[in-house]
Amino acid sequence: MKFFCAVMLVFSLLAGCQTSDEKVSVNSEEDQEETKEKTAGGIEALRDSEESASGDGMVETKEKDDDHEPIDIILTGDVMFEWSLEETITAHGPHYPFEHVKKDIKKADYAVANLETAVTDHDVAYKKIYNFKTEPENLDGLIDAGFDFVSLANNHTMDYKEEGLLDTIDALDASSLDYAGAGENKEEAFAPHTVELNGETIKLLAFSQVLPSIDWYAREGQPGIASGYQEERVLNTIEEVEKGADYVLVYMHWGDENGYVPEEAARNYAEKMVDAGADAIVGAHPHVLQGFEFFDKKPVAYSLGNFLFPDYVEGANARTGLLNLTLDNGDVSMSFEPWFIENDQIVERGEEYHVKMLRHLEDHSYGITMKEHSIKSVK
Repeated sequence: MKFFCAVMLVFSLLAGCQTSDEKVSVNSEEDQEETKEKTAGGIEALRDSEESASGDGMVETKEKDDDHEPIDIILTGDVMFEWSLEETITAHGPHYPFEHVKKDIKKADYAVANLETAVTDHDVAYKKIYNFKTEPENLDGLIDAGFDFVSLANNHTMDYKEEGLLDTIDALDASSLDYAGAGENKEEAFAPHTVELNGETIKLLAFSQVLPSIDWYAREGQPGIASGYQEERVLNTIEEVEKGADYVLVYMHWGDENGYVPEEAARNYAEKMVDAGADAIVGAHPHVLQGFEFFDKKPVAYSLGNFLFPDYVEGANARTGLLNLTLDNGDVSMSFEPWFIENDQIVERGEEYHVKMLRHLEDHSYGITMKEHSIKSVK
């Protein structure tokens, strides 16, 4: 009798979901089959809840898998190959800038950077102060260093207009690098990249809140960038992507250049993205490192600064590092290893620099404490 009542309850709930002012459509055979599956799933869930309930009414919860292999993902900031780097790479090759740091990048299961340049030989540039481009061969430096994925959602991948963006996409498609955040149309630009690591499904999204013009927005039939200004679309995209993922990682281009702390709007946006289903959010664009925060135990790194920029960078602009996210049984932990940009290479600076940088980042974070390189929430 209990099971019969449960069946009737499921059918009642399904029927009650159609309100009087909703548009009514005739289901196809495929839709009808999906409805049957959902109905069967609801009945099965009710049956399981009856069978698993203990004498005090508590329902058993899924235990963590002790044999589960954690996943380590390295994330870094902005990468470009212009100015002094052109001469350095001509002399030493595209691998040279990463020679010191690649040993640590390669320890990760997956590594991510922000590709802040077009990869093209197109000469017609968008009218702006700085325009960056590079040759496809320089992507080999990223690949040799251990990188697997680049974000294209920023204010430089369309420096050489639509043609430059399409060349960039073609160059990446011809390489082993994955990407997200731009595409030949809106659907492609907002689509996640999906990767399977240690039996888990991870989906990476990229958006930019820094774009020179609405002409850069990806639209139907128009190449462009996944705009982070379209907050509702971003949140809806995260919600939809989360349904088919074990983890959703978001790379967001945002903030003020050379600002040590994020704008309050960015903090609010980050919390909304977590509420929508993001498991971690990483930012870039300020060209300096910013602090960290957790929302509902989900980590946010507001800016990873520059990672490979020409030798004109100094001081705060030359401070960089590797952010490590460890994904383990639904939890995401975070740690940071400071590095430094010097003479067109990413180099170590010793223990004193590490201590100073970690203290600086802790002072510019929200509700966290740093023990050695590990970042913990104290909210």
